[in-house]
Amino acid sequence: DTYLKSRSGTALFTVRSNNWNEKLGYIGAEEVAVVAGKGSGPLRPVTLRTALQELGSYGKYAGLPGDADLSDAVLDAKCSIRFQTTFLPVDSGSSRGALEFASEAYNYNTTEDYPRNLLLLCTSQGMAVQQDGRGKKRLYHHSTDGQGKIHRYWLEAEESRHRVGGPQEETAEERAEALQRGKATSSVIGITAMGQRFNVLMTIQVPLKQRARTSPTLGGLPACIQSWQSSASKYMTDLASKSCLSTVTYGAGGEIIVTTTSCYAQEDTLQALKTAESMPRSAFGKGCLKSMAWDDRSRGKGSDRDRSRSRGRTGRSSAARVSRGSEFDVWPGLSVKEPKRHESEHVTITVVVYNVVKRGVPSTEDVINAIDDLEKLYSACSGSARLADSSFDFMKQELQVKDILDISGKVQFQPPTKEVEGHDVFPVA
Repeated sequence: DTYLKSRSGTALFTVRSNNWNEKLGYIGAEEVAVVAGKGSGPLRPVTLRTALQELGSYGKYAGLPGDADLSDAVLDAKCSIRFQTTFLPVDSGSSRGALEFASEAYNYNTTEDYPRNLLLLCTSQGMAVQQDGRGKKRLYHHSTDGQGKIHRYWLEAEESRHRVGGPQEETAEERAEALQRGKATSSVIGITAMGQRFNVLMTIQVPLKQRARTSPTLGGLPACIQSWQSSASKYMTDLASKSCLSTVTYGAGGEIIVTTTSCYAQEDTLQALKTAESMPRSAFGKGCLKSMAWDDRSRGKGSDRDRSRSRGRTGRSSAARVSRGSEFDVWPGLSVKEPKRHESEHVTITVVVYNVVKRGVPSTEDVINAIDDLEKLYSACSGSARLADSSFDFMKQELQVKDILDISGKVQFQPPTKEVEGHDVFPVA
């Protein structure tokens, strides 16, 4: 699971298909571009296949062995890919509205000492190599200094002159001005159909081979199994009834309704609890443009009048320039020193297309353009379908009792500026 939060801690929402049976595409690693550089070398687009084959070179700064190769020719011929979009509210008082944020990754079956996945956070400003771990992990952009120290940065979404939906083709003057300010510029990134963009954040999960783990036992069986046997069937029933979902549905007036359902562990029993988000949930529709993450906590004190004025008022939306923001800290690097690729699991790619809105809410036209953009990208993949369809059996396996125990333990712990060379040329493997 991946979440978005602003620097202030406010939850930010994305538009996506049903979580339980979401729409997915699949594509070969040689058909996906990332922008990356080796050490102090130049940034340039390379295929994901190349990046995985030479991940030691690209991730040496973070502690990977220089010869690390996390590719798999067979598995990487079919990577799953999902497309999402979001509209972030930006400050209406500045000439260029901007918002700093970070994405949060949560994996239900990973541990701190040996992560479940390596994570590649990719923008047109480069690729940051990191790992998941126990609980929620924020993902930051990276940069190294002359002493080899790794600095982590918030991400920043800034308004631009480019419309919502589709690529961003910059003039030479526009690129030079953005570079002078240390901001991102458009580059080929993602699949070929995406063109050149600066409003994309890709998170790529590379599954790692896991070390064997042991569990304390009681009477020949793990002690926790005995207390969970009676609740396992209830848990499976909850899943079957789709009670643990985040869904996007259409209301009678054409509005999109986002409903979230969460599962929490309480006293040895997983209870499906339907929860409403703290933010409004009806979004972009005829008179219903009210959600997209601007709740009371994100506005500061004394702004009730401004909030009441902005609700329902159509603002100005644009493609967001996604750049490195202010520095967060200095990072010691990866804890996993010799990762090995999982022998049977495929790479998962999440592409989030960022837009910002100023002085109001997105117009119906902008929301339609954003969603149409996603549909075009799915159509450009090698194939697309719903997760439950047989064409995505390569991404699924039957849920076992051990998986239930692993998930329950996780939920109990914590619920869930360089110029780019060849920016306009899609790479070849």
